[in-house]
Amino acid sequence: MKETLQEIKNKLAADSAISEEKKNELLGLLDELESEMGAAGKPEEMKNISSNVKRTTEEITREEKDPDLIESALNDLRDSVTEFEVSHPKLFEKVNNISAMLASMGI
Repeated sequence: MKETLQEIKNKLAADSAISEEKKNELLGLLDELESEMGAAGKPEEMKNISSNVKRTTEEITREEKDPDLIESALNDLRDSVTEFEVSHPKLFEKVNNISAMLASMGI
């Protein structure tokens, strides 16, 4: 999970199409997500969430964006944390914040 999140952070940091302000905001949200994921759920569930964050980030940072693929990735990401809405509301909130930010950047 930590490796996946670090990959995401590296990819975002290297993307020149994203403003520094957006990068910093998104990287901060990813740090918060990493902290929440460490305190919640089973490792395989957290791996699923981090994989969905990675997939969404990859779709958003592609040179040629496909809105359908972005929407699909965002939906998968939201679905992966829905079960945590009640038991881990902060985790759910962090993923929703990241999803909303990525959606605003890609669509």
